[in-house]
Amino acid sequence: MTLHPRSATTPVGQMKTKMLFFGLFISVFYVVGFGLLGYSLISARRSIAAASWPRARGVITHCELVSSTDGEGGTTEKVNVAYTYLIGTKSYSGSRLAFGYSGSSAKSGNAEMVSKLKSAKSIEVRYDPADPTNSTLSYGIHRSIQFTLAFAITWLLFVIGFTLLFWVSSRADTVLLRNLIIH
Repeated sequence: MTLHPRSATTPVGQMKTKMLFFGLFISVFYVVGFGLLGYSLISARRSIAAASWPRARGVITHCELVSSTDGEGGTTEKVNVAYTYLIGTKSYSGSRLAFGYSGSSAKSGNAEMVSKLKSAKSIEVRYDPADPTNSTLSYGIHRSIQFTLAFAITWLLFVIGFTLLFWVSSRADTVLLRNLIIH
């Protein structure tokens, strides 16, 4: 009898092929989940750090509410803002409302922000003392960061659950076989 190496046509080879395919497939979902988690945590860290940054008086040069519609008819609004600020005798410009801010579907909150910004004679701009070109108007763990963090955690929990289901379903049920008593 000639022994042949295990190929993809044997049950063991088929299982290895399925496991490899699943590993490659699910890794994309892990990358997305950990990417979103990392982005939200970095945004949160930067937004919290901005609370202690020095402030400079600034002027709003542009402010508008931009709406976009997704394929399912949902509308997201985002406040686009531009401003200039003076540190000593040097003028800088910025466009960040807050670290991690990406807009939302909360129409009243966005409209209030635009109204407040447009009515401002001047505004406090927080800037990074190590890089004064890095600035923001607001700070803190706001709704965009909270949403991205919650979404990333939910996404990863789902992917981990799906991975566990695949792992359990791919294992032989040795418990039933081991505990089967026959006479």
